[in-house]
Amino acid sequence: MNLSTQIISLVTTLGLGSVMGIIIKSLLDRNSELKIKLKTINEEKYRTILIYMSILINPINKNHFILNDNILYTLKTENEVQEYAISKLKAYYYQSLLYASDDVMRSFKLFLEAPDKQKYIITAEKMRVDLWNNKTTLTINEI
Repeated sequence: MNLSTQIISLVTTLGLGSVMGIIIKSLLDRNSELKIKLKTINEEKYRTILIYMSILINPINKNHFILNDNILYTLKTENEVQEYAISKLKAYYYQSLLYASDDVMRSFKLFLEAPDKQKYIITAEKMRVDLWNNKTTLTINEI
């Protein structure tokens, strides 16, 4: 094999390797972008769920949050607010089947069955782990 053949072979190999590298990098970047988008969507949904959970526990909390929900702010009685919050949470519960972890779904269901602050905190902890794989050692009294 002469020198010119070796050079052509080397250039071809490097060119093919570069093209393959670019394709693989593109696929990995796309996958990473999709994961980031999914995490952002989940974070927004979890945040909204936690707000409605807080409002269900204490209807006066609706005044402490800004939601893009015109109906919520027209409701006058605590009972109306709670009924509305539970209806929204049930809708989010079924939507959560698409994206939430099993642990989030279990704790969310327990909250819906008997809403209280402790179940709220447990659900928030499960959401935190689902989003960031970040556990907490805080107790209910510390929160």
